[in-house]
Amino acid sequence: MNRIKNISLCFRVIFQIILVALPVLLVISWLFAPEPVMLLAGFIKLDAIPASYSGLHTYSAQAGAEPAIMHTLSLGEKSLGCLVSVIPMLIEMFVVYGLIKLFKRYEQGSIFSLEHVKTIRNIGYALLLGQVIEPAYQFAMGFVLTLKNPPGHHYAAISLDQANIGIVLTALLAILISWIMAEGYKLHEEQQLTV
Repeated sequence: MNRIKNISLCFRVIFQIILVALPVLLVISWLFAPEPVMLLAGFIKLDAIPASYSGLHTYSAQAGAEPAIMHTLSLGEKSLGCLVSVIPMLIEMFVVYGLIKLFKRYEQGSIFSLEHVKTIRNIGYALLLGQVIEPAYQFAMGFVLTLKNPPGHHYAAISLDQANIGIVLTALLAILISWIMAEGYKLHEEQQLTV
């Protein structure tokens, strides 16, 4: 049990650091947008521009290819982009907060309870919600990034890939596991009452 508590403490601290770092890193990435920011000798790459626009901005477009962002981003555009980026970040922060709560309970020696079930279910729903709003986020970001482009050069790119499918499957799996745990908890409670 001590081993579980110690590992849970480590993960809780890691997730608490991530929870604080997410908004800070978001702001830093938008300060330097559209160029990515490299931290820890390139171990961490912060890119405020969504993957559907990645490589399409003025500074890194391939020779001969027309960039999606045809102007230097103003402070207002960066601020608006940062504001739009807050929406998916809040979902990420909710998931991380749920993991903090889960590992805090494990750290306290509570391995199985109805609160665990609710937390895991909420994490699953948050992951699913994040994927549902992802296309709207990408569309809004395209609007912000290409707003000052010349007429006829506005872009709205929406991309879905294996990562999106993986997150949806993980979300559904978390929801299923929470349902199975809830049923197991009910059976356990019924057995306790019949003894």
